[in-house]
Amino acid sequence: MSADTGAGSNPGDLLRRARERVEALADADGAFAVACAETGVRPAPVSRLRFGSFADAERARDAAVAYRTALCDLDPDCESYDLAVCEETDSAVGFVSVRETTDGRRANGLPRTRRTVTLAGDGRDEWLRVENAPVVDLVGPDALLDDEVVERQLRTMRGER
Repeated sequence: MSADTGAGSNPGDLLRRARERVEALADADGAFAVACAETGVRPAPVSRLRFGSFADAERARDAAVAYRTALCDLDPDCESYDLAVCEETDSAVGFVSVRETTDGRRANGLPRTRRTVTLAGDGRDEWLRVENAPVVDLVGPDALLDDEVVERQLRTMRGER
């Protein structure tokens, strides 16, 4: 851990200093954010924060990694994230995908899993949770995907051609 987050001190102090460091770097009008590279989740201490420069966002990411590491040391059930700097978007939709191992094995010997996907908006009661259902892309690089493309994805998941 970096010296500015207090390596070697008690976890409570490290968490406090890392959070303070992230908050000191925040800029409400910033163009950058810190989020999980895989899911887009922005966990504490970087949730809902923006940063004015890429360099500030990198420093905030480093402090957030120290924070999350200390938090996970205290709580083994704490979720870990591969945090990365990204451009801030004004999208009100959040997306989280979690895959959990369940009891039992598949016919090929691999463990059975359960995948839960949650989409959430900014408003209260704006969410959708889907468990063990096909997840398809609805948006391409420039626009919404055509219904035919979405249908092909669903057929492929069912093993149809």
